[in-house]
Amino acid sequence: MENKSKIVSPGEKLGVIEEYMPGSNTYEDDGKVISSVAGKVVLDAQSRKVGVSPAKVAPVPEVGDVVEGIVTSVREENAQVKIVGIRGKRLLSGDFSAQLHVSQAAKGYVKSMFDAVNLNDRILAKVTTSWAPYQLSTAEEEMGVIFATCTKCGEPLLLKGGRLYCKRDNIYEKKKVSRHYLLSGD
Repeated sequence: MENKSKIVSPGEKLGVIEEYMPGSNTYEDDGKVISSVAGKVVLDAQSRKVGVSPAKVAPVPEVGDVVEGIVTSVREENAQVKIVGIRGKRLLSGDFSAQLHVSQAAKGYVKSMFDAVNLNDRILAKVTTSWAPYQLSTAEEEMGVIFATCTKCGEPLLLKGGRLYCKRDNIYEKKKVSRHYLLSGD
């Protein structure tokens, strides 16, 4: 490999196994070392490895991250969530799917996911696994629903006395509410 500062794309051949061993962000395919990311070639003459330094590192959810998500479906046992942001990190480059199990909804017993979240609720949750679909937890006090609308009329719910209230229908809805809920009615 002549040009050590060469920019490569995913799938591009970097050399052969007889010359270099696969380094970071590369893999071996039929005796060839191939780039798995776009970035700059990195040669390590001492270890005879070739790798690629990524051009940009796209943020992905990691264990312990606090994520913002939108509930896309709810069943008795779990809710499906589309992760739309990671607190303290750059914007996401794609969609990440996640699940919130009823056992992870709150510190105490929750009979049904419908008692914790509902369709289209915006939630804050902590990531508990490092693979997709990511497993989430809203058990901590600051985690839970941060914005919701009335399941009856669609109006935004207000946080009133620690519970979510619809002014229009004069009803309260049961949810696992975050202390960061966006709309206050007190």
